[in-house]
Formats: sequence, structure tokens, C-alpha cells
Amino acid sequence: MSRRHISFEDQLVDNRDDREWDEALQRAQVDNLSESDEILCNICEENAVKSCLTCLLHYCEHHLKPHYSVERLRGHKLVKPEKRLDERACSSHGRPLDLYSTRDKRCICALCVTPGVDVIPVERERKMREAEQQRTIVELEGVIEMGEIKIKDLENTVRNNVADINREETEIQKVFAAVIDAVRRAEKELLAPLENGHRSLETEKEEKTRQILRNNAQHKETINHLNQTRNEEDDILFLKSYPSVPTELRDYSSVSIDTKLNFGSMRNITTSVLTSINTQLENLCSFEIKRIQRCLVDVILDKETAHPALEVSQDGKAVRVRGNAHDIPSGPNLVDGVLGRYQIKSGKAFWLVEVGQQSGWKLGVVRENANRTGAVSYKPSDGYWVIVFCDPNIYIANEDRPVQLHLSNKPKKIGVFVDYESALISFYNMDDLSHIYTFTQCRFNGTIRPYFNPPLNKDHSDPMIISTLNPTI
Repeated sequence: MSRRHISFEDQLVDNRDDREWDEALQRAQVDNLSESDEILCNICEENAVKSCLTCLLHYCEHHLKPHYSVERLRGHKLVKPEKRLDERACSSHGRPLDLYSTRDKRCICALCVTPGVDVIPVERERKMREAEQQRTIVELEGVIEMGEIKIKDLENTVRNNVADINREETEIQKVFAAVIDAVRRAEKELLAPLENGHRSLETEKEEKTRQILRNNAQHKETINHLNQTRNEEDDILFLKSYPSVPTELRDYSSVSIDTKLNFGSMRNITTSVLTSINTQLENLCSFEIKRIQRCLVDVILDKETAHPALEVSQDGKAVRVRGNAHDIPSGPNLVDGVLGRYQIKSGKAFWLVEVGQQSGWKLGVVRENANRTGAVSYKPSDGYWVIVFCDPNIYIANEDRPVQLHLSNKPKKIGVFVDYESALISFYNMDDLSHIYTFTQCRFNGTIRPYFNPPLNKDHSDPMIISTLNPTI
């Protein structure tokens, strides 16, 4: 496309009417449709040094001078040569897009303005957009900064957890190394008598075999001597040469090997190794407790579910027997113990209970709709999973067939852990971080709740307290 040059520098300085201005602007825009990457002055063929966003024309250094000398042109906005000037012109009227329609959210020219539509100068809209842009930049920079902080936090979390995992791996490996060592020592102890027995059998067999062979050699000599004198015709010589014959012939039927070897008690050894293994595996309990403590929940006692003889503290964290034993009300319609408000329908939950020096208690989990009046069995088949302490030192896991527990230490603080999906409830002695008992294959069949029951038939000074986690664990 050929370029048509317009010589109207003086015309730009003059005050011309709108029709002539529009025609000149349209001609300039047609001239600007060059395929060349160079931006040329719309008046001559020189390279443009500025573009006027008001005139929508390109100017070389010479033809730009009026914009500095003519008063009415000084307000025009000059920018470095801009090839896309046509985008600043109204596609309908060819006029500069110097207004902004707040209703249509677009740039318009003066001829696009319609009554009732708010318009503002594009410069003002830009200032508002720039302020919004700055706020957005600040907000995005804040988000980026938070993201970078979060990345560092994630890295620290992973680093710390990897260190914990590595320590736990090392400790677990030590435990199982000790277990393997205990098994190998038991194997060696069980095999030692067998090896000794094998050697004893071989030794005894060889000794008795050598004795029989010696005896047989003597007997063969006697037979040879007898055979030699057998054909002697002279009776005197026969009698004189007759060898001495054993009065009793040796009977080998009674010769045997003693198989009653001392192998020791296999049962004692296996019991010993199992005890050693259990002792080593019990060391894993501390790791288990560290894991499940992440499932700690806030359990608060539900006063509405308490037996009238039980007094629940104001904060719902402690329960004790109210008054003396002879003042305790009784009857078939009184509810049993007290429940926690916390409802467990899924997931995992862990809480701690201080039982102190009480002489008896029941503690665990109960199905929300389980019977709590009259004769209560406290068994899983009736919706109870509890351990029971009876003075002086009897602990029972109240399975459908109760299991007596043998605890080395009397617990004062007990941890209760529920894994709903795995259908198990575990109890831990938090004083020495040991495992007490685990109910497995529990049929919850709905919502379950924490259960607390200090015995009502004795006077108690110590309450059962829902405790906080010891930070040293």
C-alpha cells in the first residue's frame, strides 16, 4: 500500500472546523497503515520521534515543534512513537477516545456520549485504575510473601518431622534388634541340648561298639583254640590243651543306648523368651502414644447425664461422689456414671483422665443409646467398653468374658484412644507410658461417648479429672 503524505502543519496550528479535522484524521490513519516496522511522520517521510495521543498522529522532530510553541497544543499528550494509534480512535467516529463510560466500562469519544450516561476523562479513570493496580500489587506481594513464609514453614515442618521419623526408625530398629537377639539366644539355648545329645549318642554308640568288637575278637580266639584241640585223639593231651571257656556267655540283648538325655524345659525357655520379647515390644508403646496424642480432643462432662450422687465441676472437667456413701440415692431408674459431651461418629479421638488415689472406678466408652439404668453389665455386647479397677489391686477389662489385667504399676493418669474405623479402643498408663488393654473388633453401631464412673458405694476425696497432655510426653 502506497503512503500518501499530508502537508498540513500550518493547518494544525489554525483553528479549523470539526468536519475538516475529521477528514484530516481519517487520512492520517490511512497513511499509518504501512507494513514497515518503522514509524514515519504523518506529514513527511522522516522517522517519527513522538506520537500525539490527542491528534492521533506521528511527528518527526521538525513537525513536532508546534506542540511546544503553540499554546493550545501544549496540553496534548506526547509519547514515544506508538504504532497502534488507530486503537486510540473511535471506530465509529474516528475521534480520540478521551472519555470513559462508567456504565459500559469502555473508552468512548465525545460523539459517543449519550444523555444520562456518566462519563469521566480517561485520565481520571486511569488514576483510579492505577490506585487499584497499586493496591492489587501490594496485596499480591503480601500473598507472595505469605506464600514464601508458608514454604519455609512447610520446609521446617518436614525437616522436624523427618528428624522425628528418623529417631523413631532408629528406636524401632533397636527394639526389633533386641527382639531378634532374644529369639536367637532362645534358639541357641533350645538347640544346645540337642547338639549335646547328638554328641552323647554318638559317643556312647562308639564306646559300646568298641566293647562288643573286643569281646567278639576274644570269642573268635577261643573258637579257634577249641577247633584246634577238637581233633586230638589222646584224651590226656586233649584235656590238658582244652582252653578255659567262660562260664557265662555275654548276652548283648541288654546292651542299649541311654536316650533319656537332659534336654531341659522347653516351656521355661519359650516363656522366658516371650517375656523378653514382650518387654522389648512394650518399648514401642511410647512411640504409639506420641502418635495418638495428635488426636487429643476436648472432652467436657455432660451434667445432664450424671447420676444424682455425682458432682460435676463448673468447667465440666472433674467428677466426684457427692457427700457420704450412706447419703447416696439408689433406685432402678437412676442413670449410671456420667458421659462426656464429645460424640464420636468417625475418625480418631484421644483423651486423658486422672484417677488419682481412688479405690475404684470404671472408665472407657459407651454407646450413646446403651442402657444406663437398672442392672448394667458394662460389657461390649451391651454397648460398654470399659476397664474396671477394684481395690486393692484388681484391674479388669470388661469383655463379655472379663479379662483380669496384671499391671506392674498402679496408674494415676490413663489415656483413652478410640479409632472408630479400625473398631478399637486402647487404654494406656500415662505415668510410665505403658499399654494397659485394647478392645478390638468393637461393634459401635452408631455414636459413642466417653464414660466416667467413680464408684458410689465408697467415700472418695479424689475426683476423676479430664486432664491435659503432659508437654514432656
